[in-house]
Amino acid sequence: MIRLVGNKLQNSLLLRLGGMFVAITVLAVASMSTSWMVAETTQGSGKAINLAGSLRMQSWRMASIYQRIQQNDKPEYRENLTQAISRFEHDLKADSILAVLPDDETTPLMQVYRQVETRWRTQIKPGLASQPAAPAATATSASVLDQIPEFVARINDLVKQIEEAAEAKILVMRVILGAAVIATLLVVALSIYLVNNILVHPLRGLLGMADQIGQGKLAARTDLTGEDEIGRLGQAFNHMAEDLSKLYQNLEARVEEKTAELTIANRSLELLYHSIARLYNGPVAPATYAILLKDLETVLGVGHGMACLVEAGETRARVIASTLHPEHGDADLCGLMSCAECLAHPTLAVHPMSDGRRVLSLPLRDTEHHYGVLQLEMPPGKELAQWQTQLLDALSRHIGIAIGTARRTEQHRRLSLLEERAALARAQHD
Repeated sequence: MIRLVGNKLQNSLLLRLGGMFVAITVLAVASMSTSWMVAETTQGSGKAINLAGSLRMQSWRMASIYQRIQQNDKPEYRENLTQAISRFEHDLKADSILAVLPDDETTPLMQVYRQVETRWRTQIKPGLASQPAAPAATATSASVLDQIPEFVARINDLVKQIEEAAEAKILVMRVILGAAVIATLLVVALSIYLVNNILVHPLRGLLGMADQIGQGKLAARTDLTGEDEIGRLGQAFNHMAEDLSKLYQNLEARVEEKTAELTIANRSLELLYHSIARLYNGPVAPATYAILLKDLETVLGVGHGMACLVEAGETRARVIASTLHPEHGDADLCGLMSCAECLAHPTLAVHPMSDGRRVLSLPLRDTEHHYGVLQLEMPPGKELAQWQTQLLDALSRHIGIAIGTARRTEQHRRLSLLEERAALARAQHD
């Protein structure tokens, strides 16, 4: 049970803070309750002291009346003495005096009170009541008057004991209040220390971590990983920072990916634009094909290439452009396969060679004719991406269209030339 309560206190910040406030409240209530109880016990002590002090004056007054009776026995003196005795006895047993007397008979206050009461009951009162009628003093009357000073001294002791008892109670109340104040201050100081350590400092750390995360420092982490509320809040902050870091990394990766895609698209568009510009802005010369092959090698990362064209009515292709150096082979020979077999592939295809190489062939054609083949050497392990395949398809189509356009233009030019020659011949004939 104690271990369970300890675990709850350790794992709950609210319980610990509540325990501090409960401890402060209990100390305050206990000190006030104890002070109230002690104050209740001291209530009436002042009245008892005054009343006990008046017993001394009453003793001397009874002695004075007693002497007057000895000198002149008058009825009014006897009546005054009787009233004084009755009043003394009433005040001696008054409630205010009895209220301050302890229950323990062995206490000094109780012993002194018993001595005063006994002496009054056995000596002083009988002596005053049995006074002689004659004015001359007798041995009994003399003995009563002689006992009055000692009796008054006992009453002084009684008053002193009542005062000391009241002062002792006040001292107890002071000690209780002092101890309560010291204990309260200690508990308050401990509470401030604990609140500062378990609440203020952790919250400042979390606030600083939040500021760092707000500034983009997603690697910031907190070491608050306890089981209480602050620890769980620290774990939540760490999870949040981890998730933000992963999300930021994913965003960076996606940005890099999109940037790479845009770069590839820009390079593809640039290559396609320059290639089309070369193809349509001038004659399709071998130098143009060589430049296109060089651009493809640079952008696609492929090996050497060559361009082969087939003239009308022929079955063997002719190499018109190649990036192959003479020391690496004959630039005018294809060496791949027979031209008929190569031209038989209507789409992009990869052909394995006997020496382990691979060659990529792209047909150069338009919607009507097949004009030739564009060949590119594939490095070992090289595979074309989708954008590369699309780029090659688009470029091959544009080359085929450019070749077809150039040939049709040449045909029109020749027809125009033949028609002009025929017209000149008819003119000469006429």
